[in-house]
Amino acid sequence: NKILNYLLDKYENSKLSRGENQRAIHIAFPFNKKTMPKYFDESSLEIETIHAAAEQMEREGLVAIAWKNQKPGYIIEKLVLCEDHVEEAYEKLGRKPKREAEARTKQILEQFYQKTQGEITRSFLSHMIMRLEREQSVKEYLDIMDHRKTEQLIDTLDKVEQNRKECYIREFSIEHFHDSKVFETLIPKICKIFREENEELTGFENEEILAEYQIYKTPGYVYMKGNVQIYSAGKQAADISAFPEGIAVAVGSEDTPDICPDQTIDKVFTIENLTSFYRFKQEHSLVIYLGGYHNHSRRNLLMQIYQKLPDAQYYHFGDLDAGGFYILEHLKRKTGIPFQMFQMDIETLKKYEDYAKPLTENDKKRLMQLEKMELPDEERKLITYMLQKGIKLEQECIS
Repeated sequence: NKILNYLLDKYENSKLSRGENQRAIHIAFPFNKKTMPKYFDESSLEIETIHAAAEQMEREGLVAIAWKNQKPGYIIEKLVLCEDHVEEAYEKLGRKPKREAEARTKQILEQFYQKTQGEITRSFLSHMIMRLEREQSVKEYLDIMDHRKTEQLIDTLDKVEQNRKECYIREFSIEHFHDSKVFETLIPKICKIFREENEELTGFENEEILAEYQIYKTPGYVYMKGNVQIYSAGKQAADISAFPEGIAVAVGSEDTPDICPDQTIDKVFTIENLTSFYRFKQEHSLVIYLGGYHNHSRRNLLMQIYQKLPDAQYYHFGDLDAGGFYILEHLKRKTGIPFQMFQMDIETLKKYEDYAKPLTENDKKRLMQLEKMELPDEERKLITYMLQKGIKLEQECIS
């Protein structure tokens, strides 16, 4: 079985299986210390067993034995696949031919493409279908030999994209799989697909991507500080100004409380990192810790505040790196709030340049992608300067 599987793998990856071969080649399994260590172990008792198995396969017409020095029964140099009996080899192993498995996989993908409306799901299906048509590998995402897993992955991808109900990861898993843990095994691959198919999700962590579709690992909290009253069920629940270091408010459910900022607030800041949030102080301001990328619930909270403070100035303070800029641009696009950069400029970078870190190749690639977007002049100039100097700066380095 080991030898036949090896030979069929080589056959499927060769032009022979596609009928495109223009020269005489043979698919062979070489006998050496690496491929068959027991065969070259003088103390092994399996040599005769191996000979018997090889000779049996030869009698069945599956392989031809190449004996060393053309001495039958002496030492095997290699076993050569008999191409005229490939179908019998597949049958013996109970294995489907690769082309047959690819054709069935393509059929499954096309069926899903016809019935789904999800843009990301359709884009992914289109890319996979195209790769199969071009005879390119899809194994990074799909196992063409396991159609059930392929169907499960695509169906789950579509259900995540179409989800409109706030729920937790395990609740989602129970609803769709009747098992609380199945969904978690699919999350890494699902989220990788979302990042590949949607540029806006570049740099998002898995939990952040799921939160975009209102699927949460645990209840989400937003830290905030300032002169703000919180109401729940029509009753005053807390006065945030009584907590100078801030307070965490649960969001991500239908019971998100009503946030009522004082009208003396003239600036609203979103902060990317928690340490900077604790250190940040500005009078007549509402300060909110985003915790990296903002999700659906946090954006709803921000838009609630914007409705009540439409004349305030809105600022984002984050890392001076590609991630920080993507968070800012995502924030502006998704909320419609005119956020400006705070301490995210060339002067700040020059001031704290001693604390800067060198850009990685991935940093450079992402910054160059940002340069192609429609950005305010100040932001574009900062990105260009960072690329020229080859540096980035963490938010916590800024006093």
